[in-house]
Amino acid sequence: MQLPHNLVSCQWLAQHIDDGSLVVFDAGMSPAGSAKPYLAAAIIKGAQRFDFSNHLHDTTNPLPNMMPNAAFFTQAMQAMGVSQTSAVVVYDDQGIYSAARAWWMFKAMGFNNVAVLDGGLPAWLAQQGPVQSAYSSPLAQGNFIAQVQVGLFIDAAQVLNSVADENVMLLDARPANRFSGEQAEPRAGMRAGHIPHSKNLPYPDVIEHGFLRKTAELKALFGLRVPSHVQQLQFSCGSGVTACILALAASELGYTDLAVYDGSWSEWGQRVDLPIDTH
Repeated sequence: MQLPHNLVSCQWLAQHIDDGSLVVFDAGMSPAGSAKPYLAAAIIKGAQRFDFSNHLHDTTNPLPNMMPNAAFFTQAMQAMGVSQTSAVVVYDDQGIYSAARAWWMFKAMGFNNVAVLDGGLPAWLAQQGPVQSAYSSPLAQGNFIAQVQVGLFIDAAQVLNSVADENVMLLDARPANRFSGEQAEPRAGMRAGHIPHSKNLPYPDVIEHGFLRKTAELKALFGLRVPSHVQQLQFSCGSGVTACILALAASELGYTDLAVYDGSWSEWGQRVDLPIDTH
């Protein structure tokens, strides 16, 4: 089964929920700085847990939510029943929030038949979609093989090398007062401010009531920030999660050269060797 695009509706998922090639993942997460474990109000029928904060991440890196290597991701997805011919739908309990990170992780590992559930769990519950009280287990071992797509996740050195490049634009998904440095970061030990020459596009601006905004509205938001000559868009946030929401929006607009700064401000903000702006 081929997914229609980067987003699927609750109506679409309801029609295909029993398709044997479909794998559904709850990619919800606790808010940044929260010590409380993630607990969803309900679980969509057949869904498994996709926990990139506590399981599906680079355990050798002290930074939060960092992308694991291909071997780890391959083994994990096979154990969760994902195959090369699977269709994967990811969702979260906020509407569109952390599911975009799971979507980008699959893209970065060369798997493109993946989509975010537009509206997420709240929209699913609103239309009375079927739910269950516990996560499902995979029916069988999958044959997923990760094929790393170089450049979809980038590091601090790559961001720093692009700061003065007028053909590259970095969009920061954090709230405006954190971008400006007026508000302290929720994680301890972080400097306040933003990466030089970056522009602020808070992730809630591209979402309305848990759904991605309409194309015309997204075009206006990106058009105010991205000059026509820009060739690559980079995205940053607090820990590489909400940056992926901007990547999702940009992909829907037809931008193709996209990169997410994996360490984001969790790395940049604590490294005193990296430059910051506060205006």
